[in-house]
Amino acid sequence: MIQKVLIALIIATASFNSWAQDRIDNQPAQLSYKSKEIKSALYWHKNSKTGKWENRSNTKLVYLGEGVAVDNFNSLFIGEYLGYRYLFLDYKKYSWRYPVLQQEWIYSRMIMQALLSDDDYKRLSEISIGDTVIISPCFYHEMFKGHQEYSFPFFLKLGETLRSGATTLYDSYKRSANEDYAKRMHEKEYPPIQFIILKRVKGTDGRDVVRFQIHPNAMLELIDAFYFEVDYSIYQNLFTPDKKVTYK
Repeated sequence: MIQKVLIALIIATASFNSWAQDRIDNQPAQLSYKSKEIKSALYWHKNSKTGKWENRSNTKLVYLGEGVAVDNFNSLFIGEYLGYRYLFLDYKKYSWRYPVLQQEWIYSRMIMQALLSDDDYKRLSEISIGDTVIISPCFYHEMFKGHQEYSFPFFLKLGETLRSGATTLYDSYKRSANEDYAKRMHEKEYPPIQFIILKRVKGTDGRDVVRFQIHPNAMLELIDAFYFEVDYSIYQNLFTPDKKVTYK
């Protein structure tokens, strides 16, 4: 009997507290800092049939055949969230709708973030003519922008949860075994990728430009064969504060 009374009191108290509490909306997650964006670039490649260099816009999707992805992006920018700095990539990712059958070659609008170390940021911001910079992040995360749950604040919160979990897992591996083992286990969850490769050069017309390749087709050995290109002044957008810290 006493047990039943105690249970009833607990339920009543919980119900009262729930009823008495005010409804307080959570503030959506947002960046503490955001750079200006790179939205426009020319994609250059040499036509294998004519031997001539050709270019197109970074957002133009040409048909190259079933199973062939087209290099593209909508936006590149750097942002900071909860003390961590990321390079963000908004792009269209190609895949088979039915992978087993390899039928219906489609693309999906994606948002991706790559964790930047202080050294990564320094190499990006201090790139000199003739330098080549490769960014291979230890953590990255992407999400389909067409998902019904997608919003940039949700993407940020989910990314932080995954980053925190990855860091905790790596630390636990290090405590239980040697660092090589910890690294192998971490790379099993986050296989090494070349997220972006950049090369600053002096163009044949004397212009100071930055050429770059981005995930998933960043390959150092082909950086001079196909690449996006922007004037160095436009590249500096990545290191110039934006007036806004929001993104869609």
